[in-house]
Amino acid sequence: MYLQAIKSEVRKLRRKGHTFREILESLPFLSKSTVSNWVKDIKLTSAQKKRILENQLKGRVGLMNYNKQKHQEATKRAQRVISEAKREIGKLTKRDLLIAGTALYWAEGSKRQKGAIDFANSNPKVIALMMRFFREICRVPENKLKCRLTLHPGISKREAKKFWSKVTNLSFTQFTKPYTKPPKSSMGKMHNILYHGTCQIRFGDIQVFHKIQGFIKALGEKGENKEL
Repeated sequence: MYLQAIKSEVRKLRRKGHTFREILESLPFLSKSTVSNWVKDIKLTSAQKKRILENQLKGRVGLMNYNKQKHQEATKRAQRVISEAKREIGKLTKRDLLIAGTALYWAEGSKRQKGAIDFANSNPKVIALMMRFFREICRVPENKLKCRLTLHPGISKREAKKFWSKVTNLSFTQFTKPYTKPPKSSMGKMHNILYHGTCQIRFGDIQVFHKIQGFIKALGEKGENKEL
């Protein structure tokens, strides 16, 4: 009897043109699938269908506005955190540049060939920082610094060279012949296209090579947990 009374109430509300959401607000212990099954034979009038559609549209607009507001709030929070973090970094000292450049080369630089310095990255800010590391910390002579670009098919070699020349402050004469990377896909399609390509800074200097190796070893020793 109790279940039948609830079912009768659900059908009564539906005949009045109530939406599933409105019915569930009155009877929250029911599931939407149960309500749907109990009222599936009820035919709504054109006016009721119109009202339900308008309510659905209002709900969607409300949800969109809610999501937009939440996104804006999240963006503002992220911007505040980023601004605070930038203030924490402050001005980059010589020691900061030494540690940052060493860590980056340790992670990304080539250490295979003795005397050969080779660092590649697609992020212009990373390359700019490493150029400061090579110039200000390692004291690499300008005439030794060379740049090689790896580009995807269809990317303008001249435009890429202009872009990276500005980032590295190297002249066009210090750029070697760029390498065009073939597509990995058998269909000839490229994925994750880098529109300026990858910049590779290269030079040979055995003294600088040993110096960077020393920086890396010292940094590794400082990071060791003595309790292990």
